[in-house]
Amino acid sequence: MFRPRITAAAVTAVMAAGTVVGIAPVVLATPAAAAASPCVNDLTTAQTSNNAAIAADQANDTRTARTQNLSTAVSLVAALGDCLTQPQVVGANILTASATNATAVVYNLLGASSSALSSEQATASAITHALANAT
Repeated sequence: MFRPRITAAAVTAVMAAGTVVGIAPVVLATPAAAAASPCVNDLTTAQTSNNAAIAADQANDTRTARTQNLSTAVSLVAALGDCLTQPQVVGANILTASATNATAVVYNLLGASSSALSSEQATASAITHALANAT
């Protein structure tokens, strides 16, 4: 009476062990996702803070937008250094994003959220183009 249950349990255990042994090499052979470069990380951080600035200006909150603009500026400065080995178009787009972001800071200091929003959208475009060409 217990013998069939023990046999079934043993067969199940052997099959499970075989499955694990058979799958384990496949799992180990699967390459991990490539880590993003410091350049891409800086640009992604700049994009995130710029998006937050856009949201703040859409809500007419120039103070928060200005804080996010400054965060974007820090990330873009870091990107300039980390993206030196990238194609020239990446550096050009970082410089463009830096210039339009600086304009957004000034507009936010003046309380002109609609003008700042326009500059932030130009910054977003430049960052997007830089990310499209960065590796």
